[in-house]
Amino acid sequence: MKTISLEILEKSELPAAQAHAILKVMESELASAQEPLATKGDLLAVKADLLAVKTELKADILAFRNELIADILNLRAEMKAGEGALSRWVLTCILGQTVMLAGMGYFAIAHLVK
Repeated sequence: MKTISLEILEKSELPAAQAHAILKVMESELASAQEPLATKGDLLAVKADLLAVKTELKADILAFRNELIADILNLRAEMKAGEGALSRWVLTCILGQTVMLAGMGYFAIAHLVK
């Protein structure tokens, strides 16, 4: 390959020193650019790793889902307990307003009507 490339460069009417320099640069670029290719075994190992990650991720998602369901059920129970307290509070407020309005009505009738 070296001699063929050199002949091509020299035929293009380049000086010999410049042709040798271009050829050396090309060879160094090719040598540095060659990376090892992945083999079938490498791909199978990556596939196995991905399957392990997928299984672990599914387990994590399932655990998170179960935890979320438990939290939602606890929140619903707390809301049910809060509903009773809120209902008692509202009933007390309504009863207080009714008593106050009745008192104001009695005062108005008793003192202002005379």
